[in-house]
Amino acid sequence: MSIELVLIPVAIAVSQYTSDQLEKRKEKNQSFVLPSYMKDETLLQQALEQYGCHTVMVDEQNLSIHTGAHQMVFYKNEENIFDLAADSSVSREDAEEFLHQIQDEYTRILQQETYQKLLQRAERQGYVLESEEITETNSIVLTFKV
Repeated sequence: MSIELVLIPVAIAVSQYTSDQLEKRKEKNQSFVLPSYMKDETLLQQALEQYGCHTVMVDEQNLSIHTGAHQMVFYKNEENIFDLAADSSVSREDAEEFLHQIQDEYTRILQQETYQKLLQRAERQGYVLESEEITETNSIVLTFKV
């Protein structure tokens, strides 16, 4: 237990340093930012962990990611949406592919949570699920008997 208590402040310090370095490189045009549509930091963390990334929430606005030799930061923009900032150690193409994979996982987790909540609410309201269909676009069509 004492090891964990020591590692948490160290991880936060490293993540803060990473955040600061990305900001400095951004100012010098050594980094780039990719926009996303993700708003929920809990779902974003789950998606990143499912993808095998080590994450540290630096503060309410920044989520530091460590993927092997690369370090990137998701930070909330003015619209409270997480954008991905990466430095020149990551190619733009690799960062775009990474973001695409994370957004796919984020969407899958969000859909799963929405599906579970909808089934629970329908059951509480006395609705009976008659059919469930998954379309080619991975949308789920539910038919309830009222």
